[in-house]
Amino acid sequence: MSRTLAHVTKLVQVDGHSHQLLHISEVDGERTLEVMIERNALIAIRSALVGEKNTRPITSDLCTSIIHGLNGTVHETEIHHFDNGTYFAELRLSDSSGKAISIDCRPSDAIAVCLQVNAPIYISETVWDKV
Repeated sequence: MSRTLAHVTKLVQVDGHSHQLLHISEVDGERTLEVMIERNALIAIRSALVGEKNTRPITSDLCTSIIHGLNGTVHETEIHHFDNGTYFAELRLSDSSGKAISIDCRPSDAIAVCLQVNAPIYISETVWDKV
């Protein structure tokens, strides 16, 4: 399946609303996805982008701590499906024995985890074709 490497290009905080905007763009192209995310996800992604540590662990911190505590490795995330206004992603990792594991998750959660560990973000061509 064809896919493109992507990165976070913009976070838009909308005061007075629970949902915020995340822009994800191709690294070597011009296409951009606009994804609605929750305020907590915006905070997690923004913190990971600037290398800021939160005073208390947030969900993405917990996920990376669990994965590393179990001697696992985060490899990548891929936004692989778009249906009825909702994006779907998989976080791909391996356990301590090297066994590959794919976990269904929200793109915002997977992106926050990948940013914390410098893992790549991909977008499937099937998603680009639908938006």
